[in-house]
Amino acid sequence: MQVNLHDGNGNQFSHYSDSSVTINTVEYHNNILISPQHIEPLHLKSINELNESNCEFLLNYQPDLIIFGTGNKICYPDSKFLLMLQQKQIGFEVMPIPALCRTYNYLIGEGRNVLGLIIFDK
Repeated sequence: MQVNLHDGNGNQFSHYSDSSVTINTVEYHNNILISPQHIEPLHLKSINELNESNCEFLLNYQPDLIIFGTGNKICYPDSKFLLMLQQKQIGFEVMPIPALCRTYNYLIGEGRNVLGLIIFDK
């Protein structure tokens, strides 16, 4: 499915499916991390691997909000990790990947410093 784009706001999703996302005309089939300026491989097999002891790489982006796209099944990260985000006043949301794509594009259109984590069901 195609999504709406916002001019001049960095990396944006243009298409998504059950097995891939397209960002700036490049199709990705593996787990990724996306910010307005960066796209990087996400070396996690599932969201359950994310915890407060291995999340420094996320905090280096100094996001206002982290959105997690977890495929067709909603899965939450470790509760201690989510509590740490709350204490650092970093918002978070967990949603299916299609919703992440639309939400991410909308938020960067507002100039928000959002970080997206795409974790495909495999």
